[in-house]
Amino acid sequence: MKRNIIYLFGLLALVLSGSSCKKDKAGSGLKAVFSYVADGYKVNFTNFSSGAKEYLWDFGDGSNVTSTGKTPQHVFTKKGDFLVSLTVKNGTESNTFIDTVSIIGPNIKIDGDFSDWQYVPYTHENAATYVSSMTGIKTFASSQAINFYLEGTTDMNMEIIDLYIDTDNNPATGFSTWMYPAGSGVEYLCEGSPVGGWGDVLQHAGAPGDWNWASVAGFSDAMHFSAITVKGGKKIIEFSIKKSSLGAMKNFVNFCIVESTSGWAEVGKMPEAANADSKFLPIPL
Repeated sequence: MKRNIIYLFGLLALVLSGSSCKKDKAGSGLKAVFSYVADGYKVNFTNFSSGAKEYLWDFGDGSNVTSTGKTPQHVFTKKGDFLVSLTVKNGTESNTFIDTVSIIGPNIKIDGDFSDWQYVPYTHENAATYVSSMTGIKTFASSQAINFYLEGTTDMNMEIIDLYIDTDNNPATGFSTWMYPAGSGVEYLCEGSPVGGWGDVLQHAGAPGDWNWASVAGFSDAMHFSAITVKGGKKIIEFSIKKSSLGAMKNFVNFCIVESTSGWAEVGKMPEAANADSKFLPIPL
């Protein structure tokens, strides 16, 4: 009986040993895992995968851009939460790791440096055939402000600007301007001189056709402008307006800009105006 018990224990140990060997042989320790560091829209990924010989990244932002690099860099074009996946392979084996990458966007500072706009895509560029002092614009809404980066020709002097803003996303409310027949509806007008140091944020009242405005804040309190800089043959300026100056907003706002000389002669519009399809540009909040 004792001999039988010893025999059974020995057989069991042999079976367990065989199972362990098979498991070690079948598995290569393949595992996908990564971390990331976001700098505005630019994200650097660090790969901590083990046992991998091939890599495939899907950045989950709808760009259809993938990477087979071990530690790639990817530039997102908007803020939000994105499901990024890394699939690693070793022969016929594969393993996938998915994590949420949170993009809050760049830390925009209105200081005339402009480097913080590097990875922000253009909101709009006027057609080359359209005559305007303003040629291209980037926008970004942070938690406290709506920021603008504006490019123009040598005629862009910012002597007077009219920044029209639709805050309720309804072109049927607020002031309706003939320049943008496909969509305007202005609740707030920022009118003044960035270079002259004067101006007001005005709120519309009355019917859509009424030019009726009341001041709610001055430029000095609500807006911040950099100096105009010339780079690469373009004039560039950046500026911001405090969200708190624009009342209630939801999801996004729409806008246009009209530039005039000190004598109120219009020299530029952003975007193109007076076409049947002309409408304000959106800024996601």
